[in-house]
Amino acid sequence: MTNRKILAVAALCVTTAAGVTACGGGQSENTADKAASSPPSPKAPVDPFEGLTADQIADKALEATKAANSLKVTGEGKDDGKDLSLEFALSKAGDCTGKFGYAGSGQAELLVVDKVAYMKADEAFWMGIGKQKGTPAKQTAAMAEMLKGRWLKAPADEADDMAGICNLDALLKKLDDDEDTSGVTRGKPAEINGQKAITLIRKNGAQTHTFYVATEGQPYFLRGVTEGGDEPGTVSFSDYNKPVAVTAPPADQIFDVDKAKAAGP
Repeated sequence: MTNRKILAVAALCVTTAAGVTACGGGQSENTADKAASSPPSPKAPVDPFEGLTADQIADKALEATKAANSLKVTGEGKDDGKDLSLEFALSKAGDCTGKFGYAGSGQAELLVVDKVAYMKADEAFWMGIGKQKGTPAKQTAAMAEMLKGRWLKAPADEADDMAGICNLDALLKKLDDDEDTSGVTRGKPAEINGQKAITLIRKNGAQTHTFYVATEGQPYFLRGVTEGGDEPGTVSFSDYNKPVAVTAPPADQIFDVDKAKAAGP
């Protein structure tokens, strides 16, 4: 959906302002007295990334993000020409909760608890999946009715794939392995949801990728925006290191695929 580097990022930032004091020399006594009685000038903020290149800042942000134990990611954009939106809170423990969907094709919720994955979706989502897989519409409609309001417990042979969506360590490692962090330039200061940030910009053919790195607290990425090309989009990161509380659905709301297979037709 977006440049993979965007999926490596977000949050609070490195150091708040420390000031620089004005200094002067060769003042007359009267001028010095007047300066002493004048209110102090505002302290100028210190650049937490002073002396670092844009590439080094990007590396620093990725390093901080990889060290996070949990985070929340929200995004919207194009995927194979379709409008996609997603929102997930996930942790390194593997637990996660979130939702995703395509415009006009329904929405699904996903829970992963103790490495067990559950998914609940609306009728439009199941019908879209059935069409994609070439399943007859009548059969897909029957399945959607059977799963209405229920959580589909992933079959054993697919559980790892579904749970993998919520594997924070694997996600960040893939981002680190796949993404070339070179070639960014530093842009103007910005603010994302009240948090101060700097921008890092990279051109890639018809696409422009803008990354927002927090300048207070840890140097997490706050947001990534891809403009132009076939897959524009925005991904934001927040809630770093906040607990991800997930509870398995009640038993009477679960449809267990493995048990259904064992029961026969």
